[in-house]
Amino acid sequence: MRKLLILRGAMGVGKSTFIKENHLENYSLCADTIRLMLNAPELTIEYTERIPQFNNKKVWELLYFFLEERMKKGEFTIIDAVHASKEDFTVYKKLAEKYRYRTFILDFTTVKKEEVYKRNALREIYKQVPQASIDKVYKKFLKEQIPNSFKIVKPDEWESILTKEPIEKNKYQNIHIIGDIHGCITPLKEYFKDNPFQEEDAYIFLGDYFDRGIENYETYLFLSQLMEKNNCIFLMGNHEDKLYKYACDDAFKMDYEIKRTIEEFTKNKISKKEIRGFIKKLSQIAYITFCGKTYLISHGGIPYFPKKALDFYSTNSFIYGVDKYDVNIDKLYNDSMEKEEKKIVQMHGHRNYFKNEVTEYPYSYNLDGDIEHGGYLRIVHLNKDGNVTYSKIKNEIYNKNLQEETENYNLVEALRTSKYVYEKELGDSISSFNFTKEAFYNSLWDNLTTKARGLFIDTNTYQCVARSYDKFFNINEKKETALEFIGENFNYPVKFYLKYNGFLGILSLHNEELFFASKSTNKGPYVDYFKKIFYDIYNEKQIEIIKEKLKKEKASFVFEVIDPKNDPHIIKYEKPNLVLLDSIKNKTQFEKTEYNELKEFGSNNKIMTKELVYEAKNKEEFNSIYKKITKEDYKLNGDSIEGFVLEDENHFMVKVKTKYYEEWKYLRNKMQKAIESNQFDTKSSNSLETNFLHFLELKYKNKKVDVEQVNIIEEREEFLKQ
Repeated sequence: MRKLLILRGAMGVGKSTFIKENHLENYSLCADTIRLMLNAPELTIEYTERIPQFNNKKVWELLYFFLEERMKKGEFTIIDAVHASKEDFTVYKKLAEKYRYRTFILDFTTVKKEEVYKRNALREIYKQVPQASIDKVYKKFLKEQIPNSFKIVKPDEWESILTKEPIEKNKYQNIHIIGDIHGCITPLKEYFKDNPFQEEDAYIFLGDYFDRGIENYETYLFLSQLMEKNNCIFLMGNHEDKLYKYACDDAFKMDYEIKRTIEEFTKNKISKKEIRGFIKKLSQIAYITFCGKTYLISHGGIPYFPKKALDFYSTNSFIYGVDKYDVNIDKLYNDSMEKEEKKIVQMHGHRNYFKNEVTEYPYSYNLDGDIEHGGYLRIVHLNKDGNVTYSKIKNEIYNKNLQEETENYNLVEALRTSKYVYEKELGDSISSFNFTKEAFYNSLWDNLTTKARGLFIDTNTYQCVARSYDKFFNINEKKETALEFIGENFNYPVKFYLKYNGFLGILSLHNEELFFASKSTNKGPYVDYFKKIFYDIYNEKQIEIIKEKLKKEKASFVFEVIDPKNDPHIIKYEKPNLVLLDSIKNKTQFEKTEYNELKEFGSNNKIMTKELVYEAKNKEEFNSIYKKITKEDYKLNGDSIEGFVLEDENHFMVKVKTKYYEEWKYLRNKMQKAIESNQFDTKSSNSLETNFLHFLELKYKNKKVDVEQVNIIEEREEFLKQ
């Protein structure tokens, strides 16, 4: 853990031998080793070899870099070098203050110089140094003063700095161990109200005092007062580790939880200096005995009690825990301790993936009660009579949207880093996220690009304001939507919903007002078309019912907006209309209302909903329906349609287009290119294409035409009449 042992002595005095004999190689940084990593031994004019000394600046830069990386994780570290000058300790002192290390000097300077001459002569030839060099450092040892912040230890007493035995706490009447608080101080205040603070008792706090909760400032004030008490021990949690990096202006990954804490502290004028002061008072672990029993108390929890001194394990192992969250640390520790002769009870917080009760395992007590989600503050009591009891205080003051906001924050950060997603800021802190043209035309689909399709998020509150579908694909468009594959892997029954030929309109409720959007924006002509049709079709009563539904379900209604005048497509419609396709929850994870409920809502309120046309109960029925709807002459009730959206029981969705639609969509593209280029020839053997282009040539050849105003539906009807 956080202990730095600096070896001080002349070249050849036996520092490296000490490290080897005590099996400390894995904990040591050696300047000479780094020199030999940078350069091979060099020749001398005395017909020998020696360790190069000309690259010292780079050597010490690397050594300090490696040292700081170890100190960031709280790892026990030994520095093997001469350390003759007091300036040699300047960097160590600075790093030790920053990373809360205890510093020791293992002093070899008492070994007589003549003995060092002998030992130097016995070293490998390339490690030997001139006697004059040894004389020089001994002169420095005599006049250079070691800083008082470093405790001097003799080589034969070095193990005295290690934590081998627990600290006895029998002077206290009881010991109370308090689990994760996470910015939820009210339950702790309630506990102390019913169980007043006692000077004759000890209190050990397990860490994670901030983040996730909504009382971080109040928590800081309350715990800062308790820190002044001599009978309180505060351990460090992983959330304090991140907060300390913020306060030190170090690099760290900003997540939603710490972001909110920082905002709360900043608002209440808690400075980085004050944060650093708070965290510097935190301990790594508590290793104690009380009433004849031994306890290892940490934030993260470990899977077994180490065989070596606790110092040889990084602080991070005790703060962040060992391995992943979904490993049952309590069971592993309990199983291992049952085999040990000396029983040591573990107590920890940090994680409780398996929702273990406090006393589920006799040798591993879990004090993480999910307090930040409305769970419990867990407190274990070590009583003077030897009994162990515990309290649970329900937390009623918490952010009920925490999980959703955290997921949304993580998603927004990921979307912002994707080169295939663009963000459009719409005002009022609302942004829309959509896949780029490059993603679309090059089929660069992944979890982010498929999610970024009409997704509107308030980037201040990280609430989903409105959303459409995740991107879904045509049959045979991707490997995952190949006909044979999906037919085999559908979770039947599969429903065939009529696909309408308009544009998507998204409707939700934001700040008690209807929020209209289309594709990537809540402004512009298409949103205006959507609004106009909406208010033309629905009366005041229907609109109020829609608003109530959106509010109650926290959802977005996704409509197909049909506007034959302003936005004609391929399929002909007689008048503007809205078709309610789905009610989708305003969450980043796709979730929608079941069709029967949607249909009932539409029927009760005279709101047109999508039509269920076919239903396949198995693969054979699916193949039969698919074959039918993909025939050249397929029509539904005598009408040409765009196609169908297929959806299985797991809401896996794919699209299938009719031959008619595909053909006229292709001819629309041909029409636009021919008119723009004034070239109406085609190499196609398709008679429909040839005849249609000839028709267009007679009508538009050598004429100035606004292609945007040429309507494929009108051109098709005129052509077919001829």
